[in-house]
Amino acid sequence: MVRFQTPSEAAAYLAPILDRPVAPFETEIAPGIVLQTAALPLSGGAFVNSYTVTWRPPARAALCFSDPPISALDFARRSESVVTTTGGFFFLADHCRHRPRTLSLNLAIQRSQVSSLPVSDQDALVNRDGALSVVEVAAHGVLTLGRRPFRWAGSRTQHDADCYAYGNANSIILHQPDARTGKARIFQESSRFTPEITCSRWSDIGFMSRPDGHFAAVSRQDRGQLDIFRHDLVLRCPRTLAMEGAHLEVHTIGPLSLSRSIQAAISVGPSLSYPDLSRHPLNHDRSLGSFPLLAERPATRLVFYQTVDGARHLCLLDGRPGSDTFPGATLAETIALVNSRGQLTAGCFLDSGHTSKIIARRKGAFSTYGNRHYLQWPSEADSSFLWMPDRGRPTASFIALHPGES
Repeated sequence: MVRFQTPSEAAAYLAPILDRPVAPFETEIAPGIVLQTAALPLSGGAFVNSYTVTWRPPARAALCFSDPPISALDFARRSESVVTTTGGFFFLADHCRHRPRTLSLNLAIQRSQVSSLPVSDQDALVNRDGALSVVEVAAHGVLTLGRRPFRWAGSRTQHDADCYAYGNANSIILHQPDARTGKARIFQESSRFTPEITCSRWSDIGFMSRPDGHFAAVSRQDRGQLDIFRHDLVLRCPRTLAMEGAHLEVHTIGPLSLSRSIQAAISVGPSLSYPDLSRHPLNHDRSLGSFPLLAERPATRLVFYQTVDGARHLCLLDGRPGSDTFPGATLAETIALVNSRGQLTAGCFLDSGHTSKIIARRKGAFSTYGNRHYLQWPSEADSSFLWMPDRGRPTASFIALHPGES
């Protein structure tokens, strides 16, 4: 572990170590799972290091979660997966007093049970019986409350519905300048409460999950200001339905019909086929911060995609922020590089930037790829920037690959 007093000191030290093209390499990690590495040229003499994991049946995938967040390496060490990568968006703030009960933002399904109901339309990575797919998930559907069916919709949508969901993606994170780190993510505490209710038509109900995957109403507010973070699900519904103790069951989320065949799902995006990323709604998603997520700048990128031959792929395009020769890839460069590898049937960006990481296990040893420049920011206990090349940023969701049985 190496300590630095400033990010610029770290950059000067790390540049000659990290800004190097990776050697071409290909290996079968396990039956049906192959890792390829290569340095790919970019314009202006720059390059990006590409790490691609490709798998086919009988290999299978799983979407996994961690609370509290841990590094991909630590998760891999605790699991039996042969490949582990970081997953989707999660609640991330440098300064906050409270956090949501589920950290994976917007949609989260764990062990075939809803843990976070989406409040906005967003692409999702869905795991059905060990196979990953990209699904455009509209934040509306059908639920039963007190055994009566109702239409629900996310509170950040314009969908017509009988009741409206609030969740962790109602959070507002503000990026602010910081003299020591350059920027800080500040959670706006007021955003964890539902908006004020000014009429007698609506009430807010807070629900907690039960072991069977259903929800039980445990609190009610007729004037709004219900604490979203203290509940697993919050609904604004007609006051005549607002009864503590009522049971709720979610039946559909957009095109997803909840059943045991859907083991897990996380919000991701955008889709690789989205026509104009500069106009994508994620640019204005304040649960991800006040800085436009999809600005056309070079960065580390992690993408999932499927090709017409039935193979699935996870590709990490690596770089180091501030490097002239090894800066990472822009969104357009990423899409072009992925499309050059064959005809795609679907694909999406995963949570990228400083978070993305690939961990491969071979013969009991772990190799880590991507974001090896990562610095752990100063804390009250340690004022230094800590270089964490293998662990990287702790995160809340992961993709884990297993060889399966032939």
